[in-house]
Amino acid sequence: MNWGHPARDKVTMFLGDIGLIILLAVAGCLIQPAGTGSAIQNIASLLMLLPAFLAAFYVFDLYSLSALNGLGTFVRVMIAISSATLLCGGFFYFLQWQNLSYRPLELCALFLPGAIYAWRRAYVHSSHRFRSPQRLAVIGSASDADILSLAIGPSNSRYCLVGMLRAEPNGEAAFARHREASDLFTEPGAAASRAHPSSSYSAATAVAMALQPMSLASDVGMVLAKSKIVPDLGPAISGNLLQLLAEYKLNGLVVRSEALTSDLAGVLTRLRFEGIRVYSLLEFYMQVSEELPLELLSEFWLCVADGFELLQARLFRRVKRLIDVFLASVGLFLALPFILAVAIAIRIDSEGPVFFRQRRVGWMGHPFELLKFRSMRNGAESDGGPQWAAPHDSRTTAVGRILRKIHFDEIPQMINILRGEMSFVGPRPERPEFVHILNESITFYDLRHYVLPGITGWAQVNYPYGASLDDARRKLQYDLYYVRNASPLLDLRTLLRTARVVLFRQGSR
Repeated sequence: MNWGHPARDKVTMFLGDIGLIILLAVAGCLIQPAGTGSAIQNIASLLMLLPAFLAAFYVFDLYSLSALNGLGTFVRVMIAISSATLLCGGFFYFLQWQNLSYRPLELCALFLPGAIYAWRRAYVHSSHRFRSPQRLAVIGSASDADILSLAIGPSNSRYCLVGMLRAEPNGEAAFARHREASDLFTEPGAAASRAHPSSSYSAATAVAMALQPMSLASDVGMVLAKSKIVPDLGPAISGNLLQLLAEYKLNGLVVRSEALTSDLAGVLTRLRFEGIRVYSLLEFYMQVSEELPLELLSEFWLCVADGFELLQARLFRRVKRLIDVFLASVGLFLALPFILAVAIAIRIDSEGPVFFRQRRVGWMGHPFELLKFRSMRNGAESDGGPQWAAPHDSRTTAVGRILRKIHFDEIPQMINILRGEMSFVGPRPERPEFVHILNESITFYDLRHYVLPGITGWAQVNYPYGASLDDARRKLQYDLYYVRNASPLLDLRTLLRTARVVLFRQGSR
């Protein structure tokens, strides 16, 4: 990970949190009464404190700069530390160690709220004061520029997308027409406005549209941007590129590799060795948005792209399977009293079976029978056939609405995990009727079936509940990102974000 990666802020805050927790825990061990707590107990308590507090900070979204907003941040810090303190206290009580001291936990509970909040305020202040955004230009088409602009978004202070340079086969001739048009339509004294690309772009475009009958205007219409968002800076040739680097103080270029010529690739190589960051458009999009854009995907990239370890590494798949079986077994055992209570409530609330069975498409396209607690009235689709759930679905029962809100209707799917039909983390399995439509309508949709489906997934925790082709297309981008970047760390992030979704009741219907 380079120092300009968007995860830099999270890693820095994460390391700072570790330092503060260790400092307070060690201080608690040093000042605790004599004869309480052996060295092994102190080490074990530290190993419990670290993951508990760090996981709580992640669940309550304390590692995102955009989510840090003064008083709201302090409230979330207090709730996160209180939750972690209760969890650790219960764990220590369960162990019933002799002469165990709670002093490290007490110090963390007392001093961590102020320390964590002050650390975040200091980091946010310094990052805004001493770090300027990276000024970027995209080399490609207008659609590439629009895609990148939407990925960066207005709230991302790390990057500033200045404009786009068109990669064209006849770049030199296009650049000559571009400069001629610019000179023709630039008013005296307006040259200084080029330091502000949005203003020059709007003026030139307006003039070009006003002079549509003229032959030169048609050339101008081709030369100037058709992008709806990003200003056009002309063709991507060496002379124009070097001029714009100095004029707009660019320190990064995002390139669609398919659009490069050998001459332009040579220029970009020299610029990279001179300190200008050169990014692949697809890789940069994934880095910023943590999804894999379908607009930029091709069979050529997929056949040689790095990643996709979940498809190739047998050891990873086996370890993932062992963890799934362990978590499902423990989860079913701990949830057994609640399962019995829910089963009784469902039978009292409405007629029909307790469990709902539905065919879904799993690994390699093989169908399987998914288990859930029944949350809709019996025979909900007897009239209209298969259909997606809708907000405030009238088919949902009273108990079912509660189960869907807290996602407890998914608990029986742990049985599917023990059967080997699902995993805890993976793409959400869809119904065969919908998969047939989606395979025909969305490119690369079938690729999500090369891994086991999951109870939760990267798409579920990053995108709201989907009930349309557009939603399915967007969620596929997150699913493919997961398939490409699957790792134990990404699985852990997904599970922690799932806890956040459940706590804040997001994404359910």
